Amino acid sequence: MGAYILRRLLGLLPVLVAAVLLTFAANRFVPGDPITIMLGDQGGNVQLEQKLRAEYGLDRPVTVQFVDYVSKLARGDFGLSFRYPGVPVTQVIKDALWISPLLAAAALALAVPIGISLGIVAALRRNTLADTGIILVLVAGLSVPNFALAAFFVWGFALKLGWVPVAGWTSARHAILPVVLLAIPAAAYLARLARTFMLEVLQQDYVRTARAKGLPERIVVWRHGLRNVLVPILTVCGVIFGGLITGTIVIESIFNIPGLGRIAIQSIFARDYPVTMAIVMLFTMFYAVINFAVDVLYGLVDPRIRVESAR
Repeated sequence: MGAYILRRLLGLLPVLVAAVLLTFAANRFVPGDPITIMLGDQGGNVQLEQKLRAEYGLDRPVTVQFVDYVSKLARGDFGLSFRYPGVPVTQVIKDALWISPLLAAAALALAVPIGISLGIVAALRRNTLADTGIILVLVAGLSVPNFALAAFFVWGFALKLGWVPVAGWTSARHAILPVVLLAIPAAAYLARLARTFMLEVLQQDYVRTARAKGLPERIVVWRHGLRNVLVPILTVCGVIFGGLITGTIVIESIFNIPGLGRIAIQSIFARDYPVTMAIVMLFTMFYAVINFAVDVLYGLVDPRIRVESAR
């Protein structure tokens, strides 16, 4: 198991290297000069402009800037913010660092049991009214955009019923609507896949054999069916978490949540390259970590994967 985990860890390195290269290139070659934006009304002050370019390392060749960026990144130093002159990037994002992954993790924790349960029920009630109703709900959950659902939920649950706050981030109640809105499309997607996988598993010979032996249906479904559905579902969970992380950008903007997603939008418009690059790297790391955790769970759920990986 240790060798399997080590191989999975080594597999993360190309992803992180590619993320560093792409984020650096994207932020350095987009139109607009951050120093000019920082100067504002003092745009004609040549000495101040030269001082700022030297302070931020923008007066050096791009290759030197990249090497300097990578060396600082290895020490956990993301540099200085352009939007807040002289303020380290870590200081800008430290309060928001845990909010976005927390929202995504909570949405995934809500979506997984709901999605799998709905998918299994639909598979067991195939071609019935219950199956049709669940499929219609799933299609609606995947088709309606988050911002449209957000407007409806705010009007209904916040303004009319007063069950939850409209926006902000001062208590756990403020996370209810954002988490639910993030979880709805994820749960719908998981349910569709769980239904498909379960229908395929229920047609296998070992399931028919278990039923022929007189095992109770719940044992057949949960012990023989669900276990063989978990591996492909785990694969999807890793991908879904990446979508939930990026989905927080929209949700945080709608509900005025001071997370990494909202800061990313602000830094992009302000040409704050260091903050943008730091958030992209953090999102990549979150995604890589959850996929590493999924890979480890593969080996626990199905030992055959560990053996095939070793070969």
